[in-house]
Amino acid sequence: MKRFIFILIAFVGFSVISQQSDFNTIDFKKADSISELYNHTALKNLPVLAHNLTFHLDSDVEKFRAIYKWVCLNIEGDYGFYLKTTRKRKKLKNDSLAFTNWNKSLQKKVFKQLVENQKTICSGYAYLIKELAALSGVACEIVNGYSRSPSSQIGTLGVANHSWNAVKLNNKWYLVDATLASGYFNVNENKFIKIYNDGYFLAEPEQFSKSHFPLDSKWLLLDEAIDSNQFVNGPMVYGSSFKYGVVPVYPNTLKIEVFKEGTIPFQLKILKDINLNDVQLSVSNGITKEAVQNDDFTFVDGILKLNYSFKTRGHYDFHVLIDDEVVVSYAVRVLKGDKQGKLVVLNNEK
Repeated sequence: MKRFIFILIAFVGFSVISQQSDFNTIDFKKADSISELYNHTALKNLPVLAHNLTFHLDSDVEKFRAIYKWVCLNIEGDYGFYLKTTRKRKKLKNDSLAFTNWNKSLQKKVFKQLVENQKTICSGYAYLIKELAALSGVACEIVNGYSRSPSSQIGTLGVANHSWNAVKLNNKWYLVDATLASGYFNVNENKFIKIYNDGYFLAEPEQFSKSHFPLDSKWLLLDEAIDSNQFVNGPMVYGSSFKYGVVPVYPNTLKIEVFKEGTIPFQLKILKDINLNDVQLSVSNGITKEAVQNDDFTFVDGILKLNYSFKTRGHYDFHVLIDDEVVVSYAVRVLKGDKQGKLVVLNNEK
């Protein structure tokens, strides 16, 4: 059994102040309560559902919030269907005609499963969000592309495997992902676990780009677009990263090389209020286990800087956690070097 090194960071007890949202003056309690009022409503009549969810709301962002929240709380992910479609996509990835024909037939199955059982895959979530938004006069688009996880889009770009939405509010486009916000599938229990993650609602484009890469780069919504190589080789982020508003800034690659005794200045952008007492570091080499305190950090202008020195050669999994949930991960290789070896080598290929 693997054992782990755990480094617990002891921070001064204060909260990090989040960045201001474009809608920081909007109270979503009314929109959320309306969405809850219509829980378990059937999907037989979308115009009526859209009307009920939005009629008593004034702004487009509140209307969209009610729609989005309703979809997240009432639609269940269909993991079995997801596995079948993933296997089929891989099988047909080199046959564009066959893929197109199959994809057309797939949409009918997705819609039927969605309406009859309120279960679907990512394209069904994105479709329903778009349709309800359109019926409410809110501009919304489906974005197709790649979703990155510890089991996909690592090092090389695989098959497009995800869909999400872009919504236009106050003449500006924003990104949402109802699929990942609605919950997750527990493989051990073979069931979908409904647990809402608000971090995917109008998420910052920079954060979104760490785990989502659209087929059409315009939907990155970034001033400086990233390419697929940057995407597949970036640090690993998770749903908890969105939950706590944590964006890795430096290093900007998953795999890192550093000389023994070298220090890596990890930098994280913090978008939400967090208590720094809840931040931890976990370093695993599969051999040893220890707990130490570390106060080598600074927090300036929304950037949390954590310095860590590797004393022993080897390969390590380096994780940043908040409240015991992993938010960012790196793979570190520590090389033999002299005591002055402070150089960090970022490597996208190994």
